[in-house]
Amino acid sequence: MPLLLALPLAIVVALAIAALLLPLSLLQRFRYGKARRQAHGWQTRLSLWGALLSSAVFVVFVAVAGSWWAGAWSHAAMGFAAGLVLGVLGMALSRFETTAKGLFYQPNVWLVLALTGLVVVRIVAGLVQGWRSLGQGAAWPAQGWLSHAGLLAVAGLLLGYALSYAWLLRRRWQRYQRYHGYDRSPRA
Repeated sequence: MPLLLALPLAIVVALAIAALLLPLSLLQRFRYGKARRQAHGWQTRLSLWGALLSSAVFVVFVAVAGSWWAGAWSHAAMGFAAGLVLGVLGMALSRFETTAKGLFYQPNVWLVLALTGLVVVRIVAGLVQGWRSLGQGAAWPAQGWLSHAGLLAVAGLLLGYALSYAWLLRRRWQRYQRYHGYDRSPRA
């Protein structure tokens, strides 16, 4: 009998811990997102490949979700395209510094704040909508930014931004390497 009570209690405790740590994780994401950091070749390459892999998984998910959710493809494509443009804007607004130790960059604080705010708004809206649908029996909206397709638009925006920013940062780092005399060819 105690084992049967332990499982629901463990689920409730895990959900409570996740709910308490979510604001802290968002705050840490904002703090790290606006921090000045050094660009390294392996990090820029890893970031670019990670964004490409995430985008590929996103396309597969949208292909599956398109069977059930109206407007999944159009919302995802519009969000992804907007994210690509936002990544170019983010790179243009980032501060770059060339020192003897390497290339340093700092993303724009306001853009990082806006993207983090978008994630917060979408999480809160999803929780409110889920609460309404469970507690009051309200149907989940089929259209608009609260719909499932709207969630795909936000995900596409964030993924498009990440892909564009990672690609442009990788190019900037390669240009830095070329102009500052770093040659990968073996020395004779």
